[in-house]
Amino acid sequence: MENITPRTLRLCVIENGLVPAELRNRFASYPAMIKHWLSPSLPEAVFSQVSPVSGEPLPDPATFDGYILTGSKHSCYEGTLWMEDLKRFLQQLREQRRPVFGICFGHQIMADAYGGRTRRAEQGWGVGAQPYQYADSVPAAGAAFVFHQDQVVDLPPGAEVLGGSSHCRQGVLGYPFPALSVQYHPEFPPSYVEALARRYSGNLLPRKVADTALSSLERIGVDNTQIAAWVASFFREHGAPAVIESQQENRA
Repeated sequence: MENITPRTLRLCVIENGLVPAELRNRFASYPAMIKHWLSPSLPEAVFSQVSPVSGEPLPDPATFDGYILTGSKHSCYEGTLWMEDLKRFLQQLREQRRPVFGICFGHQIMADAYGGRTRRAEQGWGVGAQPYQYADSVPAAGAAFVFHQDQVVDLPPGAEVLGGSSHCRQGVLGYPFPALSVQYHPEFPPSYVEALARRYSGNLLPRKVADTALSSLERIGVDNTQIAAWVASFFREHGAPAVIESQQENRA
């Protein structure tokens, strides 16, 4: 019988934001969180990273089998040089049909690069655990960790809304080329969301928003493993092809 052995998938995490300095001893970095979250569902992946937010150059698109974009404290409409470079890079990925998965800021800058528009949400901050609903072709309904005040407001041509929440209707997007993105943070552990809410309560976040977020973490359970399985299937389908080894079935 045929035994399908998946090839190594070379994935590059594009670091668009940095964990606050005082939290790095506990939580390291966003690429580290992504690797910890996705590796159990995609054990054949080998992760690399580049940090355009820190001034590192983006790779040639053909270097890796797929790309993952992290979140960021920045807004993609700031128009900084590294963001404009990233948009051009995303357009190259589309042309070369390299699979890309975006998270939060990654979701937003992908939409902007592909002809949509992101802006500050009229409904304000989304922080904590929030229920998400999906179309039939993607994971079942479940809660997700969120931390954002920007949203995609105009869809790119050809983009499809695959899911969303009452706070963010266009929170999960699929494209007619190999690209997926989510507004939420499947890589975040609950302890990191709690740490952010406590750190920014009363300054970046209105105290009421932070208190509601902390309460949601106690009331609403989040299972990030189903999203990991979905993303793993996406990269297996669109990344490097499988190696098929033919073996004869042993007979008793």
